Amino acid sequence: MAPKKKTPKKPKVDKEAASITPVTLEDALLDVEQLNHLNSLYDSGSNGFHCTATEVEAPQHGASLLEGMNQMRQKRFLCDLTVATKTKSFEVHKPVLASCSEFFYRLLQRDPHLHRVELHDLSPLGLTSVITYAYSGKLSLSLYTIGSTIAAATRLQVPTLLNVCSDFLVREVAVESCVYIANLSATYGLNRVKDATRKFIRENFLEFSETDQFMKLPFDQINELLMDDGLQIPSEVAAFQIAVKWLEFDPKRVRYAADLLSNIRFGTISAPDLVNHVQPVPRMMQDPRCHKLLVDAMNYHLSRRTRIRGGQRVLVTVGGRPALTEKALSRDISYRDAEGNWNKLTEMPAKSFNQCVVVMDGFIYVAGGEDQNDARNQAKHAVSSLNRYDPRFNTWLHLASMQHRRTHFSLSACDGLLYAVGGRNAEGPLASVECYVPTANSWQSK
Repeated sequence: MAPKKKTPKKPKVDKEAASITPVTLEDALLDVEQLNHLNSLYDSGSNGFHCTATEVEAPQHGASLLEGMNQMRQKRFLCDLTVATKTKSFEVHKPVLASCSEFFYRLLQRDPHLHRVELHDLSPLGLTSVITYAYSGKLSLSLYTIGSTIAAATRLQVPTLLNVCSDFLVREVAVESCVYIANLSATYGLNRVKDATRKFIRENFLEFSETDQFMKLPFDQINELLMDDGLQIPSEVAAFQIAVKWLEFDPKRVRYAADLLSNIRFGTISAPDLVNHVQPVPRMMQDPRCHKLLVDAMNYHLSRRTRIRGGQRVLVTVGGRPALTEKALSRDISYRDAEGNWNKLTEMPAKSFNQCVVVMDGFIYVAGGEDQNDARNQAKHAVSSLNRYDPRFNTWLHLASMQHRRTHFSLSACDGLLYAVGGRNAEGPLASVECYVPTANSWQSK
């Protein structure tokens, strides 16, 4: 006998499942036979057609996706993370922030279930900028708010936003804004912006030096600018005048004078300009270190390559008292030419008499003497000054003063040095000897 067929058991129906209403896809009817026919055409080789896979793209999909996520954030739909400053909190989506912020990526990598992040060191404005950029890729920037944005982008490690900010700052560099942008780039290490700002200042230094921002620069910044070999200025005299203007803006800056002015290439300034534009500045005569800069430059012009050739021997009169009966002293210096005529040269810096005069290397040196008439001849008005006359440019240069005030003394030139011997002053007769070294612009006791 044949075995009886077993009747299959009916599966038990879950009453709750049975109550679910099936979804009908009325708009997507599937014709199975038609689909099989199309597949047979693809698979049938010579009887069908060959095709290759092609990648297609919806250009606006990314933007649409971000826009959708942003709308969800605004509605607080599916937000899974709260980010808070001291005064404001924001509901966001973890994947969005983690995708553009290395800070959030690493934070959530360590603790994916994190629900709140406190960022009290950020401003609400800066955090808003980062969130807005994360959800849209767009941001409204201005020089008034970009500082907060860069601070937040740096803290949260959003490199693409920092690049956007850097591009904006480079475009905004101008005479009025370059200092602020330079400081911002230095604070946050935006090297591309720093280089662009430096290039702009270098190329527009003269115009920049006329602004209030320039006058308020700290010493280290203006010092760095004047050290720059690429500084574009009409002349080194202009650089000197700009430096002096900065120094005179605040009396407290006097302590920076020598260090700042040491950046000026005085050796490239002609001797006439040194005398006409540099020497008249009080600081160049009052500050020993500044004065040395001037003298060193003048001595450079006195090197063998600039020494006077030829010339003629003439008789010269220097200062003194025009007549025994006159009390007034003279600043005149005159020489007698070959025809016997007397010709005046540029007056001495100060009146004097009983001074010593020496000619060395074609230059006239006038030292000591008295700057006022002394009827009793007590030498109480003796001075220690030393000045040099340059016949090439008909100018005088103040040099380092002697160590002692001297009148009625001897001054001699020997081997390129000057020796002041004896004399007297208000304290009485002098037995000392001192030597002037032109290359160092200094006196040494002997």
